[in-house]
Amino acid sequence: MIRKLSFALLFIISFHLTVSAQTEKQKVLKVVDTFFKALEDQDTLAFKGVFLDDSYNFYVSERNGKINVGGRSPHKVSFNKNRVIKERLIEEKTEVMIHKRIAMVWAPYNLWINKDFSHCGVDVFTLIKKEEGWKISSLSYTVEPEGCDQE
Repeated sequence: MIRKLSFALLFIISFHLTVSAQTEKQKVLKVVDTFFKALEDQDTLAFKGVFLDDSYNFYVSERNGKINVGGRSPHKVSFNKNRVIKERLIEEKTEVMIHKRIAMVWAPYNLWINKDFSHCGVDVFTLIKKEEGWKISSLSYTVEPEGCDQE
């Protein structure tokens, strides 16, 4: 009888932990989804709202053997109404890792500008969970105009 109760308790605890982990994963991915939607909708308020106040973004690209690295605060981003950006992560290749109040999302993506395919790459979001929820602390991404699978 004790063995059956122990097994049942173990099952309930592991089920609860799995559900809890899925819920946190969904919350993290919701922030990333809000980022993509704000980017496409050119919603400055929503875009800046997913980032911590002191967050920073970095990019790396390579063309003709030259490596370019740059960065800026997402709070200095301004949108151009004549340049609509549509970015889509490749869901089946996206990975989410969470440990307590820190999370990382590794997300291969494709990007279009004004409906024309521009490039692919990998976004790496680092998120911190504060009292008000998950916020992006940094975003690093690659810009790869060649070798893309446009899914």
